Amino acid sequence: REDLRFRGVKGTTGTQASFLQLFKGDSNKVRALDKRVAELAGFNKRYIVTGQTYSRKVDLEVISAISGLGATVHKMCSDIRILASRKELEEPFETSQIGSSAMPYKRNPMRSERCCALARHLITLHSNAANTHAVQWMERTLDDSANRRITLAEAFLTADATLLTLLNICQGLVVYPK
Repeated sequence: REDLRFRGVKGTTGTQASFLQLFKGDSNKVRALDKRVAELAGFNKRYIVTGQTYSRKVDLEVISAISGLGATVHKMCSDIRILASRKELEEPFETSQIGSSAMPYKRNPMRSERCCALARHLITLHSNAANTHAVQWMERTLDDSANRRITLAEAFLTADATLLTLLNICQGLVVYPK
Protein backbone atom coordinates (compact mmCIF):
# COMPACT_ATOMS: atom_id res chain seq x y z
CA ARG A 1 0.00 0.00 0.00
CA GLU A 2 1.21 3.43 -0.89
CA ASP A 3 0.24 4.92 2.47
CA LEU A 4 2.48 2.58 4.49
CA ARG A 5 5.65 4.24 5.67
CA PHE A 6 9.02 2.67 6.37
CA ARG A 7 10.60 3.20 9.77
CA GLY A 8 13.88 3.77 8.01
CA VAL A 9 17.41 3.89 9.36
CA LYS A 10 16.90 5.58 12.70
CA GLY A 11 19.14 3.61 15.06
CA THR A 12 18.09 1.85 18.24
CA THR A 13 16.35 4.85 19.81
CA GLY A 14 14.98 6.50 16.68
CA THR A 15 17.24 9.56 16.78
CA GLN A 16 19.80 8.59 14.11
CA ALA A 17 22.52 9.66 16.57
CA SER A 18 24.73 6.66 15.79
CA PHE A 19 24.55 7.41 12.06
CA LEU A 20 25.35 11.07 12.61
CA GLN A 21 28.42 9.95 14.53
CA LEU A 22 29.35 7.45 11.81
CA PHE A 23 29.09 10.15 9.12
CA LYS A 24 30.90 12.72 11.32
CA GLY A 25 27.85 14.95 11.73
CA ASP A 26 26.93 15.03 8.02
CA SER A 27 23.13 14.95 8.23
CA ASN A 28 22.81 14.94 4.42
CA LYS A 29 24.56 11.56 4.30
CA VAL A 30 22.30 10.23 7.05
CA ARG A 31 19.18 11.37 5.16
CA ALA A 32 20.55 9.87 1.92
CA LEU A 33 21.19 6.53 3.66
CA ASP A 34 17.71 6.58 5.20
CA LYS A 35 16.13 7.30 1.81
CA ARG A 36 18.17 4.66 -0.02
CA VAL A 37 17.40 1.89 2.48
CA ALA A 38 13.69 2.74 2.29
CA GLU A 39 13.80 2.59 -1.52
CA LEU A 40 15.63 -0.75 -1.46
CA ALA A 41 12.92 -2.07 0.86
CA GLY A 42 10.27 -0.92 -1.64
CA PHE A 43 8.89 2.08 0.22
CA ASN A 44 8.27 5.55 -1.18
CA LYS A 45 7.59 7.13 2.21
CA ARG A 46 9.34 6.89 5.55
CA TYR A 47 8.83 8.28 9.02
CA ILE A 48 10.84 11.41 9.70
CA VAL A 49 10.80 10.88 13.47
CA THR A 50 10.35 7.57 15.29
CA GLY A 51 10.91 5.98 18.62
CA GLN A 52 12.46 2.54 18.93
CA THR A 53 9.70 1.09 16.78
CA TYR A 54 6.98 2.24 14.45
CA SER A 55 3.57 2.91 15.94
CA ARG A 56 1.45 -0.18 16.52
CA LYS A 57 -1.27 1.75 14.72
CA VAL A 58 0.39 0.46 11.54
CA ASP A 59 -0.22 -3.12 12.69
CA LEU A 60 -3.81 -2.15 13.47
CA GLU A 61 -4.30 -0.76 9.95
CA VAL A 62 -2.89 -3.92 8.36
CA ILE A 63 -4.97 -6.21 10.59
CA SER A 64 -8.01 -4.03 9.93
CA ALA A 65 -7.69 -4.67 6.19
CA ILE A 66 -7.28 -8.41 6.77
CA SER A 67 -10.21 -8.40 9.19
CA GLY A 68 -12.32 -6.66 6.53
CA LEU A 69 -11.34 -9.38 4.09
CA GLY A 70 -12.55 -11.90 6.67
CA ALA A 71 -15.91 -10.15 6.92
CA THR A 72 -16.31 -10.19 3.13
CA VAL A 73 -15.37 -13.86 2.82
CA HIS A 74 -17.75 -14.73 5.66
CA LYS A 75 -20.61 -12.94 3.90
CA MET A 76 -19.87 -14.66 0.59
CA CYS A 77 -19.62 -18.11 2.12
CA SER A 78 -22.70 -17.63 4.30
CA ASP A 79 -24.65 -16.79 1.15
CA ILE A 80 -23.24 -19.89 -0.58
CA ARG A 81 -24.31 -22.01 2.40
CA ILE A 82 -27.84 -20.59 2.26
CA LEU A 83 -28.10 -21.12 -1.49
CA ALA A 84 -26.71 -24.65 -1.13
CA SER A 85 -29.38 -25.47 1.46
CA ARG A 86 -32.00 -24.34 -1.09
CA LYS A 87 -30.35 -26.56 -3.75
CA GLU A 88 -29.64 -23.55 -5.97
CA LEU A 89 -25.93 -24.27 -6.06
CA GLU A 90 -23.29 -26.50 -4.56
CA GLU A 91 -19.61 -26.51 -3.89
CA PRO A 92 -17.27 -28.65 -5.95
CA PHE A 93 -17.44 -32.30 -4.92
CA GLU A 94 -14.22 -34.25 -5.48
CA THR A 95 -14.43 -37.80 -6.84
CA SER A 96 -12.79 -39.25 -3.72
CA GLN A 97 -14.81 -37.05 -1.35
CA ILE A 98 -17.51 -38.49 0.87
CA GLY A 99 -20.28 -36.30 2.21
CA SER A 100 -20.70 -37.10 5.86
CA SER A 101 -19.68 -40.17 7.84
CA ALA A 102 -23.30 -40.91 8.71
CA MET A 103 -24.70 -39.94 5.29
CA PRO A 104 -22.04 -40.40 2.57
CA TYR A 105 -24.40 -39.14 -0.15
CA LYS A 106 -24.92 -35.80 1.62
CA ARG A 107 -23.12 -32.78 0.15
CA ASN A 108 -22.63 -30.21 2.87
CA PRO A 109 -20.93 -26.95 1.88
CA MET A 110 -17.93 -27.91 4.02
CA ARG A 111 -15.50 -25.54 2.33
CA SER A 112 -17.81 -22.59 2.90
CA GLU A 113 -18.22 -23.70 6.49
CA ARG A 114 -14.42 -23.82 6.84
CA CYS A 115 -14.09 -20.36 5.28
CA CYS A 116 -16.68 -18.96 7.70
CA ALA A 117 -14.80 -20.41 10.68
CA LEU A 118 -11.47 -19.01 9.48
CA ALA A 119 -13.06 -15.67 8.57
CA ARG A 120 -14.53 -15.31 12.06
CA HIS A 121 -11.03 -15.80 13.45
CA LEU A 122 -9.72 -13.06 11.14
CA ILE A 123 -12.46 -10.72 12.33
CA THR A 124 -11.54 -11.29 16.00
CA LEU A 125 -7.89 -10.37 15.41
CA HIS A 126 -8.90 -6.73 14.89
CA SER A 127 -9.74 -6.19 18.56
CA ASN A 128 -6.43 -7.75 19.57
CA ALA A 129 -4.46 -5.35 17.35
CA ALA A 130 -6.56 -2.41 18.57
CA ASN A 131 -5.85 -3.29 22.20
CA THR A 132 -2.13 -3.66 21.50
CA HIS A 133 -2.04 -0.22 19.88
CA ALA A 134 -4.13 1.38 22.63
CA VAL A 135 -1.97 0.22 25.53
CA GLN A 136 1.41 1.04 23.96
CA TRP A 137 3.46 3.19 26.36
CA MET A 138 5.51 6.11 25.05
CA GLU A 139 8.83 4.69 23.78
CA ARG A 140 7.21 1.27 24.16
CA THR A 141 7.47 -1.62 26.52
CA LEU A 142 7.99 -5.23 25.54
CA ASP A 143 4.46 -6.30 26.45
CA ASP A 144 3.41 -6.10 22.80
CA SER A 145 6.14 -8.24 21.25
CA ALA A 146 4.85 -11.78 21.76
CA ASN A 147 1.26 -10.78 21.09
CA ARG A 148 1.95 -8.99 17.81
CA ARG A 149 4.25 -11.74 16.52
CA ILE A 150 1.45 -14.24 17.01
CA THR A 151 -1.32 -11.95 15.72
CA LEU A 152 0.46 -10.79 12.55
CA ALA A 153 1.58 -14.31 11.61
CA GLU A 154 -1.86 -15.78 12.34
CA ALA A 155 -3.57 -13.08 10.32
CA PHE A 156 -1.56 -13.67 7.16
CA LEU A 157 -1.54 -17.48 7.44
CA THR A 158 -5.27 -17.59 8.14
CA ALA A 159 -6.03 -15.17 5.29
CA ASP A 160 -3.95 -17.34 2.95
CA ALA A 161 -5.78 -20.54 3.96
CA THR A 162 -9.13 -18.77 3.69
CA LEU A 163 -8.45 -17.39 0.21
CA LEU A 164 -7.09 -20.70 -1.10
CA THR A 165 -10.25 -22.45 0.09
CA LEU A 166 -12.46 -19.71 -1.37
CA LEU A 167 -10.63 -19.96 -4.69
CA ASN A 168 -11.33 -23.70 -4.76
CA ILE A 169 -15.02 -23.03 -4.08
CA CYS A 170 -15.32 -20.37 -6.79
CA GLN A 171 -13.49 -22.40 -9.42
CA GLY A 172 -15.76 -25.42 -8.98
CA LEU A 173 -19.07 -23.88 -7.94
CA VAL A 174 -22.05 -25.57 -9.58
CA VAL A 175 -25.12 -23.40 -10.19
CA TYR A 176 -28.49 -25.04 -10.82
CA PRO A 177 -30.86 -22.98 -12.98
CA LYS A 178 -34.44 -22.72 -11.77
